[in-house]
Amino acid sequence: MQSLTDKLKDLGVQVGTSHIKPGSKSAPSHSLTDTLPGSWEKTSAGDCFVVRKHFPFSLKHGDKKLSDLPQMDVFEFISAYSGISKIPLEQYLFIDTETTGLSGGAGTYVFLAGAAKYETDGIHFAQFFLQDPANESCQLAALEKFCANAKVVVSYNGKSFDLPRIKNRYLFHGWPPPFQNIFHIDLLHIVRRLWKTQLPTCSLGDIEHHLLGIQRESHDIPGWQVSEKFFEYLQNNDPEPIKSVFYHNEVDVISLITLLSYITDRLANPLSAQYSNREDLVPVGRYLYYSGKIDNAIEVLSTALKNKTLSNESKRAGLLSLASIYKKNDDISSAVPLWEKCASLDDIQSKVELAMYFEHKKNDLQEAIHWTLSAQSSSNQTRALKHRYKKELDHRLKRLKRKSKIHKE
Repeated sequence: MQSLTDKLKDLGVQVGTSHIKPGSKSAPSHSLTDTLPGSWEKTSAGDCFVVRKHFPFSLKHGDKKLSDLPQMDVFEFISAYSGISKIPLEQYLFIDTETTGLSGGAGTYVFLAGAAKYETDGIHFAQFFLQDPANESCQLAALEKFCANAKVVVSYNGKSFDLPRIKNRYLFHGWPPPFQNIFHIDLLHIVRRLWKTQLPTCSLGDIEHHLLGIQRESHDIPGWQVSEKFFEYLQNNDPEPIKSVFYHNEVDVISLITLLSYITDRLANPLSAQYSNREDLVPVGRYLYYSGKIDNAIEVLSTALKNKTLSNESKRAGLLSLASIYKKNDDISSAVPLWEKCASLDDIQSKVELAMYFEHKKNDLQEAIHWTLSAQSSSNQTRALKHRYKKELDHRLKRLKRKSKIHKE
């Protein structure tokens, strides 16, 4: 199968650094400006084609207005984000890229970088286009200037994809990469914690549809077609096919803004009327626990478990999480009835906890043996989970039988 680097070579694109020269100071063909609402902007390395837009705060993107600002203090209890709420929103950068492939090697270009930041009266959105790989230094210079004041970068899968590829392009030219020593919120990681079991996938498209009320226009294209449109542009020099790519990238970036606002609102106000009966209260409560907000987590999980329509899977997760909080707080008396409820759902972890409790806390060996045997016979568990506990349970049962025999003697 032909590699992406070979495809670029077939299209007449040279791969490597020796041939790259600063772009011409005079603007190339104006076909881009005839097709897209952008212009050629001068940089220290040459001219770059840039699309800029201003979105007022009154604009709605799906169910939320851009004026619904994120409540960043919800992350303060997480050590990696300590101090983030003190950073002005004007120093936040939302970014998404479109590339020529997924490999991330020297032959993979970031041909379109979309970025947005807050201003006093709305959102400043910009897209930096690589109209010719030989002029990449122009694109990088323009992007660097736009991102210069960023103290927080927000992405979707940016830790694994967008930022490493941007970094590689700067290093490829021998330039220091941007986004060093700043906060990075990768919303995909938070989404997985909150909605992995609630939604079909954790793709941004599913998040938009199920949570944000965003309906993309018909000329949007799926992500897997994006690089094909760029290759088509390089081959034909016709910008018409890439209009859909610019739209796709724009929606991705603006969705990051509303998604961050939605997530922080869910975490800051989890029991508001619009959320109180949601199945996802359990993962929200668990995330609050992870964030160090213990009292909030107890309140949310307790409320979630009152929902009679809660699935058994969510109920198990909620009971285990709430019991874990009580156990860490040395409130075993509150944890035990939760483990018992969870054990009634044939949960192996809660049965192990009960076996430990009756052996070590109550010195009730027969009850401890009962829960150990029950854990060994649990059928409603994955093979991996049963395998994880097998050695421990076998060892525990031998010990309990030995102690029970000594007790009788």
